[in-house]
Formats: sequence, structure tokens, C-alpha cells
Amino acid sequence: MKFFLSVFLVLQILFASAQVNDIKNSSSQNASSRGGGERGGGSSAGGAFFAQVFIQSLQGIATWQQYKLDRRSKNEYIVSLDILGQAAIQPSRYYLMNPRIRGNWGLFSTDFRINYLLQETATGTESLSSIDWQILQLNLVTTRNVIGRVGGGFMKENFGGNLSFFESTYGVFIQSTNKKLGGTLEYRLAQDFIMGAIPRREIGAQFEYRLSTKGYWNTYLTLGGVYQQYYESINVWGIQAGLAFRVFSPPIQN
Repeated sequence: MKFFLSVFLVLQILFASAQVNDIKNSSSQNASSRGGGERGGGSSAGGAFFAQVFIQSLQGIATWQQYKLDRRSKNEYIVSLDILGQAAIQPSRYYLMNPRIRGNWGLFSTDFRINYLLQETATGTESLSSIDWQILQLNLVTTRNVIGRVGGGFMKENFGGNLSFFESTYGVFIQSTNKKLGGTLEYRLAQDFIMGAIPRREIGAQFEYRLSTKGYWNTYLTLGGVYQQYYESINVWGIQAGLAFRVFSPPIQN
């Protein structure tokens, strides 16, 4: 039995040995195909996206923001700070780490993370990373138990062509009334508008359980899974776990 298990693990490593390099090669090929086109064109498209959103909603945005802030009495999460340390593992193949911080203020959120992928291969360890900043997210739904948001920002590859791409997100956060239990479902899409490529798609789901609370500080255990697809051909998935620290802003005293 030990012999067959060893053979299985060796085959897993050999089968996975080129995956991280394949992602890097796909990034390099995509950059080369641009033929000297503007680097980071996705970020310019992202700026146009934000400008359009603000122009169309300029007249009512202040009222909308105030409406969201007035709902803090029903859901303190509306004004809060999240600090997350999460890691995913696909046994004998991948390790994916996502340190992350998100600030929430009424209608608006901003979300910054580092996406670090590590792979054990037959010839050694391969790794790659990206910087993912959702510069602006809009919290369209803010009820006592549900937060629904859409947003946009950029994904910056620290490998291959070292390019930046516009990335959009769609997510929903659900929590129990006493804030002891919760869950998140999130979809991310990074797009290269110049070449029509999809550098990355991602879907993740996490369940959270509150371990402790002290004043406005809450600590949660998170469990879930994540799936990523790079350049529409290279798939990475893992079982995810970690800790989340959530700090609520104290109510403003009149």
C-alpha cells in the first residue's frame, strides 16, 4: 500500500511540474503578442470605467452614501476594516496564499491583496505572485444580513510580461444576526482588452465562524475553497483556511 501511495504522489508531482511555468510562459507570450502596445492598457480601461460610473451617478451619490451610513445601526459591517490571512492547498501540488485587507465605508469599499502561488515540482519549487487591488467597490446591497458588492481595479503580474490588467469583482457577504456565523462568495475576472485575453478568472467561497469578540474587534476562523484559471487553460484549485480580523467603527456620538 505504501508503494502504491508513493507512486501516486510521484505521478502527481510529475503531472503538475509545468503548471506554474506554463502560467509564466502564457503571460510572456501574451506580452510579446502586444508588439509594443501600451503596457498596462487594462488599467486605462479601468479608469474609463470609474469615470463613467461617477459621471452617471454624480447627482445622487452623496444622498446614496448618506443612506448607506444611516444603516449602520442595522449592520456595523457597513463601516469596518477586514484583515485576512488565508492559504489554500491542493495536496502534493499547490500552495496559494492571499494576505488581504479591505476597508468598508458605506457605499464604498477598497480591497488590496497579494496572490502568491507556490508549486512543488520534480525539479524544485516554482512560484509566482500578483498584486490585486480593487480600488473601488460599490456596496449596492446593505441589509442586516447581506452585503452585495461590485467593483473594479487592477491585477499586476509579477512574472511573464509584468503587465497590469483591469480586474472586476462581484461578491456577496452573508452573516447571521448575531454575527457569529457568516460566508462569502466572490468572482474575479482580469481582462486584457488589447489582446482579448483573460489572464485570470477566479471564484472563491468561504465560511466563517467567530472565535472571539472584544469590543469592536472580532476574530473569525475561515474555511472554504478557491478555483483559479489562468489564460483560459491552466487551472489551479485548493482547499482554503485562515483567520479574519474585523474591526467595527464605533458609532458617532451626537
